[in-house]
Amino acid sequence: MSKQAVYIGVATPQANPTVEIEFQQYMHGPTWPMFTRLTSKAGAPNERLVEYMEQMPTAMASYDTLPLAAFAFACTGSSYLLGEEREEEITNALIQEHRIPVVTATQAIRRELEGHGARRIAMLAPYPQDLCDAAVSYWGRLGFDIITFDRIDIGADTRGIYELTDAQVAAALGDFEAAGADIILLSGTGMPTIAALKRSTIPMLSSNLCLATEVLRRTQQWPPNEAADIHKLCGQ
Repeated sequence: MSKQAVYIGVATPQANPTVEIEFQQYMHGPTWPMFTRLTSKAGAPNERLVEYMEQMPTAMASYDTLPLAAFAFACTGSSYLLGEEREEEITNALIQEHRIPVVTATQAIRRELEGHGARRIAMLAPYPQDLCDAAVSYWGRLGFDIITFDRIDIGADTRGIYELTDAQVAAALGDFEAAGADIILLSGTGMPTIAALKRSTIPMLSSNLCLATEVLRRTQQWPPNEAADIHKLCGQ
């Protein structure tokens, strides 16, 4: 590696294959995502998600002496369950300890929604119903109105998201009613979204796109002349 390399720590749920694939495509120049796995032995999906976020300090410690320029937490469900206050407590403590930017997927999404002036959100996510309800509550407390929420059924185990294909996501979007929304949000870092984003003719964001964008901004690695349009990262 070049001495000029910019290392970004990215923590992804243990069985998630999507974050690594999509982040590799979003990075630019000397920026190198360095992945670590969020692990939990909990049997219940929501317990696993909560543990992922509570164990963020352990995830960051796994990098040892590797000089990270920023750290990205790539799991939206954890934030929805723990809530924005606990999320802020954890990330702020890590920022103080490590003196680098630390950002979660939902914090990055919020930045993009606010940047677009979007308040009325149409949301598509492959979550069990209880996690969908937690997501609606999370965004509602932050002042966003989820006017439409469609869920892709993956069963009771959130790990079912990792079996989704581009075709299934496209099919779900084909029947998606987003009239009256300012933007469409594809929530879930395990859901493949790059193909959908490339084909979209309306404003659309995804968890991974927002998170990659935010760490590029915070490490000053944003591509020249592209500051106003994050969709160029996915070739839209």
